[in-house]
Amino acid sequence: MAALPKEIQYNKPMASLPMDTQMNNTIVHPSNGANFKANGNVITFDLPTHSMLVPSSLCLNGIIKITPSPETQTLIAGQPAASWIQRVETLVGGTQIDSITDYGRLYNMIAQTKIDYSTKAGLMTELAVNCDGLDAAAPAEADGNLNQNLDGNAMGDPTFVNLNGRRAPSFRPANDAPAVTKADAVEGEFAFSLPLGCLLSSCSELIPLSMMGGVRIRITTAQLSSYVRTVKAVYTDDDISSFTETGATAPVFDFSELELNFDLVDFGEGFDGVVKSMADPNGDLVIRSEGWNTMNVPIDANASTANNTYLYNLRLSSIKSLVLQGTGEARQAAIIPAYQAVQVAGSTGSTQFFVANRPFPPSPLDESNVAAVMSSLRQCFGEAHDVYSTRIAIPDKQYTTLATVGTQTLADDTSPVSDNQMSVSVFEPAAHFVGVNTEKLSTNAVMMSGESSQLSPIEVLLNQSDATTAAGTLTLYTCYDALLAINTRSRGINVRV
Repeated sequence: MAALPKEIQYNKPMASLPMDTQMNNTIVHPSNGANFKANGNVITFDLPTHSMLVPSSLCLNGIIKITPSPETQTLIAGQPAASWIQRVETLVGGTQIDSITDYGRLYNMIAQTKIDYSTKAGLMTELAVNCDGLDAAAPAEADGNLNQNLDGNAMGDPTFVNLNGRRAPSFRPANDAPAVTKADAVEGEFAFSLPLGCLLSSCSELIPLSMMGGVRIRITTAQLSSYVRTVKAVYTDDDISSFTETGATAPVFDFSELELNFDLVDFGEGFDGVVKSMADPNGDLVIRSEGWNTMNVPIDANASTANNTYLYNLRLSSIKSLVLQGTGEARQAAIIPAYQAVQVAGSTGSTQFFVANRPFPPSPLDESNVAAVMSSLRQCFGEAHDVYSTRIAIPDKQYTTLATVGTQTLADDTSPVSDNQMSVSVFEPAAHFVGVNTEKLSTNAVMMSGESSQLSPIEVLLNQSDATTAAGTLTLYTCYDALLAINTRSRGINVRV
């Protein structure tokens, strides 16, 4: 039977909204204060108990103010809009339904593997990346004078290798006079607007806040040492000649003007009854979502080759993808190592994941073919057969050269460097993430499409071909399916993972 193509089906039915439908852009401020510090402060947002929440509109806005110590330079790793966050928790009716730890590191991984170059460049203002990379950081004049461009608030031009990190407001740059007065600390601040990822913001349908217990989002600030590096200026003949960590005092971070911004839709009187009629016999409205889990295990330094299995006690019904990061401590030198992903398997080693004793991939990912390892990483986000719309934003230098654990000479990113020198920096970090796709069917059209761990731990088999210089951390990022069952009778919520 012949059928008309959709392009000329002029009589197809189109849904319409109730006449009294309204959308309100809503802002809520922290309920427990207005100004917050780094190193473990808790920030609480309470959402309204009416209308329908548009999940993808959830956004965290604010101002970060930095007061550095005199004569110091401050560097922020990752995506500065998120790096200051250690944990994001979601509570409904007083019950925690979601908790994401190492939030800044997770956001850093996602920003490099799921956002392309042009999109990251377009988001540089919101993510607070100032593109003040190697050249802008160390202009390296003929006499080695580094006094220029060190205030850290000037925005640079985006390139392929400076879309991470930020040179924070530090000290006042010295002038060009022959005799230069050592600069004092000067306060500076920058704004951010962060799309806040959590179990609620990943829901595929609108969230009926009026049928749930009170929703609270709780954010815990991270330790400064986990994402900030502070160096002190060294003077030669009244000019700044280099920087050193010796004697550098950490800056003070203040977080203010914080607000959670989102859209609420009200469909008018009587609409709640229509929504409740969609519930199953138990009174549950089931909404599909996906979440992320971050788990760390220690990895010892190896003087030679090693073959070890690492266990992650994580039990989930539908695992969509797995991404592994070996932190930068495992290499000879690294700047803010938690935000560096090094090639812990070595140049000829391999990595393999096991979920319920099933190997992913069937054959280990061999680092001898690093292109195949990167392809597996790209495919773990559902782009196995679509090279034209891939979103990964990791240059080869960051994936291979800068990620090796072998011995090499590293240039500190706050010293004069040239383009041909290697530097593991906050602007151009090592980014050798290793990932696999574990979905049975790579589509969002079905529920629970991932692999079940069947109540057993996830295993990572690491065959290391090269020695590592120090102990580090193996971080496993797990993307999983979740079903939110909202009971319209009790206003309770049950999360099935």
